[in-house]
Amino acid sequence: MATLGEYQEWVKEAWNTSPKRITERDELLFLMEEIGEMAEAVRKINGNKNTTTDIEKEFGDILLSVITLALRYGIDLETAFEKTKESIVRRYVR
Repeated sequence: MATLGEYQEWVKEAWNTSPKRITERDELLFLMEEIGEMAEAVRKINGNKNTTTDIEKEFGDILLSVITLALRYGIDLETAFEKTKESIVRRYVR
């Protein structure tokens, strides 16, 4: 299994070889779209609908969108998460 940094590098390389070029605004819209799909999957699961949903794929799609957007702003997600982790530990972990 790869680290978050390795996934971030893979996404960077993949997008560098892709002819697809979109703005940061559109990247954010894609992330919001993926979050909406996750919300729909959760609703189906919690509502016991007789439909199948691949919630694991939805998590992957969201992660891809977050990584892509972070790359557009030069954010190292491992560093960003360490900052968040430290904040959570200070506030909530005893």
